[in-house]
Parts: sequence; C-alpha cells; structure tokens
Amino acid sequence: MPSESRQPPSLREVQQLLYELMMAPSGVAAGLAEKGLPLDALDGLIVGDDRLAAVARLDIYANMYFFRILDVLREEFPRVQAALGPAAFHDLVTDYLLANRPAHPSLREVGGRLPEFLRAHASAGERPWLPELAALERTHRELFDGADAEPLTLAALQGLTAEAFSTLGVRLIPAQRMLVHAFQLSRGWDSGAAPDRGPETLLVWRRDAVVHHRAVSSAAEVAMLRRAADLTTLAELCEVFAGIAAAGDEAALAAEAFQILARWVDDGLLREGP
Repeated sequence: MPSESRQPPSLREVQQLLYELMMAPSGVAAGLAEKGLPLDALDGLIVGDDRLAAVARLDIYANMYFFRILDVLREEFPRVQAALGPAAFHDLVTDYLLANRPAHPSLREVGGRLPEFLRAHASAGERPWLPELAALERTHRELFDGADAEPLTLAALQGLTAEAFSTLGVRLIPAQRMLVHAFQLSRGWDSGAAPDRGPETLLVWRRDAVVHHRAVSSAAEVAMLRRAADLTTLAELCEVFAGIAAAGDEAALAAEAFQILARWVDDGLLREGP
C-alpha cells in the first residue's frame, strides 16, 4: 500500500513556526535545532539563492524585527533608557521580549507590559523607582492616543447664573489618569536625576496634542479628582473640598475650591456631563 502523504502545513502553522524562529534568542538555526528540525526545513517556505539560504534570510528579517521594536521602546521610554544606558536598555528589551512576546498587530501595544516586567527585573535592583518611571512614560503614550472630549471653557462658565453654575453637571475628560507612586518622579522628570523616595500622587492628562503631568499634594484636590471621575456638579465638588480641607472661614474655603476648579478649567481637565 502506498504510504500516506503528509499534509502541507496550514497558514497558521507556518506563521507560528516563522514567528517562533524569529523570536529565538540565539538565531534561526538554533531555533530549528531546538525544534528538532533540519536547516533545510525552511526551504519550502522561504526562497533562498546562491547568496543567502532560507535560514539566513529569516535571520535578517528577525534582526530587523527586533531592532524595530527596540526603536519603538526607545521612543516610548526615553527616561528609562537614559537611566539604564543604551547597552543595558538593549538587554532589558531582549529579556522583556523573551518573556512577553508581542501579541498585538500594532507596535503601539508592544511596551504595555514593560512597567510590570521591570518590577521583577534585575535592572530595577539598584533603581527601585524604575518601574514607576516606566509606568508614567507608558501613561503618557496611552493618553496621547486617548479619547477626545470638548473641555469646559472659562467663557462658558462666566455666562452662567449662580444657580446654573452650582448645578452644572461636569466630569473629568477621558484622557486623564491619576497615579500614586512611592517615589517623587515629578522632581527628576526634566533633570534626569534619581527621584527621592516618598509618596506622590500625579495627575496626568492631555490638553490638545500635549500630555502633561503634575504632582497633587492637596488631599482635598485628590478627593475632588476622584469624585469628578464620575458625573457630578460643581457644587458637589466644592462640598467634597470643604469636607476634607482644614476648618476655616467658609468664604476662604469656597475661594480655595474655586481656585482648584479654575485651574482644572484652565488645564482643560473638565468637560460638561454626562
């Protein structure tokens, strides 16, 4: 009886094989050996010639793929790279990709798990603030691509009666996030200096096409920000402030609350509900 011919691999199987070989840390040939496959196993899948065999051609593509990802992560995490240095950052990316193979067709998502990966990586041993720095840089990238919303303007508020002002439904814009850190990242952001240990709450948001962040030191403002994450009114935000701020003259407390709201409006942080 004639022997049964082996079915050719499916497209999915071919894609899986090529991807795994491209991600092999020691190169395509070593990746084939680990799978128990001969060097000519790719000859039916990749056309070689006298200059380059199929394995060599895939090696070139694999190197290009890695360095493209490296370039993307350098752009996304410039301060992490500056803290580590180019060589150590290259090694970090190599370890990261071995542990977290890209699973999304867009390279925008390739750095999404790097901050968490850094928490257990040796490079953070002498720099325990590095995971938080990476998380802040990643947040900048995510908010840059975040959803748009029309911010509330000072002109719109000035045209309201006192009653309409106090009952106006507002909430924070979607392109914002509040981060709580164990290190004071805002102080070394521009200088590149290692941040001091100490709790810090950062507000990160996008206005127009620029992502900003600033430290929020007031517990009352933090509470207001948390309340404004959902639909609320300007009067309710002032009540939140008054409930947490130190006791004092009612007019003075109201003025402080309005100062915070005015800054939010100036920063483009608030939008009208729902």
